[in-house]
Amino acid sequence: MTYQQRIEKFEADFKEKEAITNKISMLRIVTFLLLVVAIIQYISSNFEQSIWLFVFLTTIPVFAYLVKWHQRVFDQKSLLEQLLLINKKEQRLQQENVSEFEGGAAYADPMHDYAADLDLFGEASLFSVVNRTSTARGEQHLANLFKQSLPDVAAIEQQQIAVKELAPKLDFRQNFMAKGYLTEDTLEDLTYLQTWASSPPVFRTSTFWKTVRILLPAITLATLVFYMFTFQYLPLLLMVIVNLGFLGVQAKYIGQEHTFIGKKQGILKMYISLLHLARQETFEQSSILQQIHKDAVAAEESFNKLVKIINYFDQRQNVLVGLGLNLLVLYDLQCLFALEKWKADYHQELEKWLLDVAQMDTLLSLGGFYYNNPDFTFPHLTISGNNKIVAKALGHPLIPAQQRINNDCSLGADGKSIFVVTGSNMAGKSTFLRAVAVNLLLAKIGAPVCAEQLEANLMDIITSMRVQDSVSKNTSYFQAELQRMQYIVQTLDKKKPTFVILDEILKGTNSDDKLLGSQLLVKRFLDLNCISMIATHDLDLGKMEETYPQKIENLCFESKIEDEVLSFDYKLNKGIAKNKNATFLMYQMEIVEKEV
Repeated sequence: MTYQQRIEKFEADFKEKEAITNKISMLRIVTFLLLVVAIIQYISSNFEQSIWLFVFLTTIPVFAYLVKWHQRVFDQKSLLEQLLLINKKEQRLQQENVSEFEGGAAYADPMHDYAADLDLFGEASLFSVVNRTSTARGEQHLANLFKQSLPDVAAIEQQQIAVKELAPKLDFRQNFMAKGYLTEDTLEDLTYLQTWASSPPVFRTSTFWKTVRILLPAITLATLVFYMFTFQYLPLLLMVIVNLGFLGVQAKYIGQEHTFIGKKQGILKMYISLLHLARQETFEQSSILQQIHKDAVAAEESFNKLVKIINYFDQRQNVLVGLGLNLLVLYDLQCLFALEKWKADYHQELEKWLLDVAQMDTLLSLGGFYYNNPDFTFPHLTISGNNKIVAKALGHPLIPAQQRINNDCSLGADGKSIFVVTGSNMAGKSTFLRAVAVNLLLAKIGAPVCAEQLEANLMDIITSMRVQDSVSKNTSYFQAELQRMQYIVQTLDKKKPTFVILDEILKGTNSDDKLLGSQLLVKRFLDLNCISMIATHDLDLGKMEETYPQKIENLCFESKIEDEVLSFDYKLNKGIAKNKNATFLMYQMEIVEKEV
């Protein structure tokens, strides 16, 4: 079903629920008026016309049912509203290539090995295109995956299986998103919840309070029975005063616990609904999803217990419970004992359950990415042999399919490790470099890649494409660039397989110095465990292929000027670029005049 079809369906369902809500609202008003009329008539008749009392008593449950029915339909309408929003965003992304999903700007890091150069976060970023998370922890989990990727090939392959299984489950994916959107949570909320769950007990491990909890209610109830038979109220009054005193001693703590857990009740119910969805779904292929499903069974049951305890605790706001039951059986204390028992039983599992929801949130995002790009393929990664990236019809996933120019590439398959990429301005060098790195990153997180086929060794990624100066740190552009180069070399010295991208390095010095420095850096890379792609306008750097033909290869993107028209085919070629376009463009834009 296309997004447009889903939009039409959800719009129709939303209008239907809205009509039902309006009808229920009218029935509630009529029922409430009937209650008012019935009680007024009964009082006016000096309590003699019992028919009005009967009407009043029978109308109360009807009104209560209407309130619950209205809330249930309202919740359904809210869910449909979120589903509509999700599908409209998906449709706009498909039709206009504009993502309205969260771009994760908070996770941007200019000092990260590759995040800034590869446009991972922010508006129109890779994260905004992939991200379909609806929980704060899920968004963080996906962002961390973008920044750190998976540790080994086995984990990547398991992730691929999960993504493939989730991709066609459109209803499950969107219902999970919509239910997550209904309640906004934050990382701080979850941190507080975990801190609360791990906090040491105040009552449960105390012999004194365990004795108070059982003994005082027993004595108080005994005095109540004694009063009922003898009408001697002094023993009961004494026990009520004693109970009130014990509750008063812990009144501050009781209030704090109730306030805290009451505020987090909405988040807990949201997590219950998400776990319930995961529990209902069937997973037949992925061991990751099967484990989450298994955990969801226990997690949902435990969270339901907690919400039930909270609901009981909330009854303290009812005068009858808050005053009556507290004075008789220390109701607040009984609720706190139940809460502390829940903490003792489940606090160690809480972190795992929250992580399960975050992991499912992430996997659903990757599954949606595959669903939206069915022409993408899953790569094959290995840790054996030469460092290599071999791809057929590789393109940049952020460029729409109808505009994307794909290229075959073979980096490192024949033992070469340095690739010097030349080409005129706007010919596609930087885009190609980013396309290779982005697809390698997608491969490393278990996602499909924008290529017909991709085989690669598992490598770290490090880039230097957008070095910035810093006035606040008193760092010039050239100094910042040198510091980045130093960091890259120090990282490569650790001998881990690495894919390096450099775009027009050493721009902060003169051309001769720049060429010499670039040549020396290339020689340094020859001895390191890496594949390097270096985009440059220094055509002389390409001459190093003659000196190191077994290690260095020249690649280029050409431009064409025919009949005073500049054009690009964005196709990758071997060799050094021959054409230039800077002067031509300056003529075209009348920045300078042609010399006669």
